[in-house]
Amino acid sequence: MGASWEGFVIEQILGSLDHRGLVHEAFHLRTSDQHEIDLVLEIATGLLAIEVKLTGAPGPGDMERLNKAADLIGASKRILVSQVPRSTDSGRLISCNLPWFLDHLE
Repeated sequence: MGASWEGFVIEQILGSLDHRGLVHEAFHLRTSDQHEIDLVLEIATGLLAIEVKLTGAPGPGDMERLNKAADLIGASKRILVSQVPRSTDSGRLISCNLPWFLDHLE
């Protein structure tokens, strides 16, 4: 079910960018030593590393793994999209739900 959720979230993000006419490049990253980013977005505001989790309570390890992979590519923002009821945004690190992310995507 997690892979299905991941695909749905990525489709919603890319569809929203297309609908708004925002120029973007989208990639997936997986290194030989198992670092992974579900969606890397290159947009006008910078490089975004986006991890998608099917959970309402992501753990600290989820953001830690995202940070390590995002460091490899120099991502300006690291975003964990899950089913959290409340989103947090510290500028560079964001843990949010899909509706919040789509509302703040620019």
